[in-house]
Amino acid sequence: EAAQKRNVNVNLIVPTYDKDIIKEDFFRNESLATNFKFRMKTIVPAIKETHMIKTTFLIIDRKSLFIIDVKDDSKENFTEAVGFATFHRSKSRTESYSFIFDTLWRQADLHESLRGANNNLLYAYEKLKEHDALEKEFIDLAAHELRTPSQSIIGYSEMLKALPERNKQYEEAISRNAERLYSLVTNMLSVARIESQTMKLNKTVFDLNLKIQNVIRDISQQVDSDKRDIVKINFNPIGKINIIADKEKIFQVFANLLNNALKFTDYGTITVSAKLGDKTNEAIVTIKDSGPGIDPEIIPHLFSKFKTKSEKGLGLGLYISKSIVETHHGKIEAYNNPDSKGATFIVTLPLK
Repeated sequence: EAAQKRNVNVNLIVPTYDKDIIKEDFFRNESLATNFKFRMKTIVPAIKETHMIKTTFLIIDRKSLFIIDVKDDSKENFTEAVGFATFHRSKSRTESYSFIFDTLWRQADLHESLRGANNNLLYAYEKLKEHDALEKEFIDLAAHELRTPSQSIIGYSEMLKALPERNKQYEEAISRNAERLYSLVTNMLSVARIESQTMKLNKTVFDLNLKIQNVIRDISQQVDSDKRDIVKINFNPIGKINIIADKEKIFQVFANLLNNALKFTDYGTITVSAKLGDKTNEAIVTIKDSGPGIDPEIIPHLFSKFKTKSEKGLGLGLYISKSIVETHHGKIEAYNNPDSKGATFIVTLPLK
């Protein structure tokens, strides 16, 4: 109250006892936080309670000093708790107590700095443990995912030598697994560039509709013939949508999204549409599948790394797609369809 009403600066140091630590919420008191003329710190480390006389002193403008001896601080009555009280204007005595106060204040400052540094170290340590766990998980998943197509390529290559009359069938299988291997390596390289913030865009002008058609054509050729008959990709572009963007990375975005839709759609239709936004300065691409939809547990982390319910893949496609789209100053969103059949992904990209 003195600091606020009389417009004076008040610095207060409070001792803490090992059995009676002052609660943190006391220091976070709103009235204290908004009163910039009142500052309070605690003496650390905590001291033990004793029956020895303790001293409370008040220094005013470093010119006068008021000292109160506390005989028994367990007493609720002030007069019973204190002993002698003296007031001094002696320069030497006032300076001595000022030096004690300044030393305790610097000690409290140092403790707060150390505590803050310690909290930062603990936070960094937890993040490092989390990173190590993710890295180990990534290595395990990558090793498994890379091994599968590699083994398939080796196996089909050996059968191609043994049964040359079936070369077309084996060549298709080798090509399919090579494409899968290439896709995995591309995704891993993309993640490395995103994490190191070294991903660069090579922007050119191109027709977005034509690029989506190329993605659909390439992906359709990689899909198993059995699935090709029961899952259809519908895309009926109207005119051109010219945008300025990185062609290869935009191809990667829609390849990831369509592969994702195919992975979770056992039969039915995947509908792709592209249009100009109402303001005509952005392109909006929608991909709607007829699969089981997005698992509710995944939705909050849908665009994070390694978050997938699929037994295949590393869970990197959506993370990479989101990073690429946002680097282009666009946005990507997803939701489950109202009819409980499938999910819809919407990509919005600026035209320039």
